[in-house]
Amino acid sequence: MDITKENTVAEVVSKNLGSDHVFSKYKIDFCCGGGDTLEKACNEKGIDFEVLKQEIEALNNKISGGVAIEELDIPTLIDQVKEVYHIVISDAFYEISPYAEKVANVHGGAHKELVEINDLYKNVELVINETFRNSLMSLYPIINEIVDANEKSEEVSIDTLQAFQKAIERNEIAQKLIGDSFKEIASLSSNYQVPEDGCNSYKFLYKNLKQLEHEVHKYMHFEKNVLIPKALNIIE
Repeated sequence: MDITKENTVAEVVSKNLGSDHVFSKYKIDFCCGGGDTLEKACNEKGIDFEVLKQEIEALNNKISGGVAIEELDIPTLIDQVKEVYHIVISDAFYEISPYAEKVANVHGGAHKELVEINDLYKNVELVINETFRNSLMSLYPIINEIVDANEKSEEVSIDTLQAFQKAIERNEIAQKLIGDSFKEIASLSSNYQVPEDGCNSYKFLYKNLKQLEHEVHKYMHFEKNVLIPKALNIIE
């Protein structure tokens, strides 16, 4: 795509492979803030638009053989979110949890922020798990029902539409909580900078928390800005 200042962050992430890493580098929210134009995002972060554009295009050109996620059909998108994002994120929480607890207990006396980071992390894990349950038990089955009705040229029932809207709203509330929590974690950790007295566990924790934040933002972008809009387009 020809990237312009008027494009939204979400549009660019959906159509340019690797652009999520560029946005993360400049701390531009591509999930909950995905509706912002590039011009607005650049102005808020003090970034030159042309520099951002060139980095995105250069990275996108290096990645070959991939298909833009917006080009995939809905069943494939749902399979991808379940088989990739849910698994990657769940595995990350499994690995990080003991370190978050350990580092808070060992270093929390000298670094009070670690205790708060651990509490925030636990809350994020709870909300993420609830979001996954909502998606698996409600959102995805409803979207599949919408796709099935469309293929049969049938009207989508009012009850289905109302349930769809409620499932979307539940996930939007959760995503806001998750996004705010990660912003607070990043702030408390000085953007995941390990202090000089930080041990290997400390380094492991911050490195993996930073990566987890990125993966969670990718997942939330995928669901909010790709999957759900594609389903809504069928209804409209």
